[in-house]
This record gives sequence, C-alpha cells and structure tokens, in this order.
Amino acid sequence: MKRKSEAGMTLLEVMVVVGIVAILAKLVLPAFATQARKSEGDTEVAQYFAELSMKEEQYKIDHGVYFSTGAGETATWPTTPTASEQTVMPLPATWTTLRVVTPTSTARCGYVTIAGTATTGTVGSIASTSFAFTAPAMSWYYVLAHCNLDNDSTKDSYYFASSKDAKILKLNYGN
Repeated sequence: MKRKSEAGMTLLEVMVVVGIVAILAKLVLPAFATQARKSEGDTEVAQYFAELSMKEEQYKIDHGVYFSTGAGETATWPTTPTASEQTVMPLPATWTTLRVVTPTSTARCGYVTIAGTATTGTVGSIASTSFAFTAPAMSWYYVLAHCNLDNDSTKDSYYFASSKDAKILKLNYGN
C-alpha cells in the first residue's frame, strides 16, 4: 500500500524560516530606527528654524538689528536635548522678546539664535569651525540646533542656518 505524502512543513523547516526572519529583522530594524530619528529631527528643526528665522527678520524690521536668544551657542532652549520630547513651556524671556510662537509644545533639540552687526557680535566655535560661518559686513544672525536624537551624548547632531543662507546644514546627522 502506498502512503500519501503529507502537505506542510516539518518543525525543523519552520525553525529555519523563523531564524532567517529573525536575522533579517535584526539587520533591517536598526536602519529603520535611524531613518525614523533623522526624519523626526528634520521635521522638528525645519519647523523651529522657520519660526525663529521669521521672528528674527521681523525683529530686525522693528528694531534695526537682529536679536540673540542666548549669550552663546550652549545657551539653547530647551537646555538639554534628549531623544524624547520635552516641553518648551514656559518660554525663556529672550524667546518672548523675539515673540516666538513655538510650532509645537515639545522639542527634542535645543535651539539658540546668535546675532551681530558688522562691528559687533561673536560667531561661536560650532558655527565657525563646523559650518564655516563668518560674520558678514552687515547685520547677521544664525540659528543653531543641538540634538541628541539617539540618546547617546558622546556624539550629538547639530543643525545650522543663517541670515546669509537659509539652507539647513547638518553635522553628525541622526545622532
């Protein structure tokens, strides 16, 4: 008598398939997480840079000069960037002076604007060294974002845009 062959998979075959799927997931998931971090950072930074840049331009129209929201590049708001969202309220006095209306009530990155004129103002080391920014012979400002999107403070991300060039530049992108 002939035996019918049974349809289906053996336990060993199922285990091999599960192992292959696990290996593929281990390879793909970190790349997906990195891309998601970059996307979240890009979205937040673009929104905050648009708001801060617009308020800088309005401040200059009203007062004839740009306005610094911090005494230096480390004077960001919020003060400590993290991978998770943190509230931005209450706003610091400098942001209120600039009439900033935050695009969201939370932020992962810390933001600061540094401003000067043809004869005053100091360009910080991050702007000058990492982004090759030099103060022009006119009123100027730049916006700097300090981000820690991967929650590893050994290497953080920085974003930069200025009154000379509104294009957002990135350093250590996604970290």
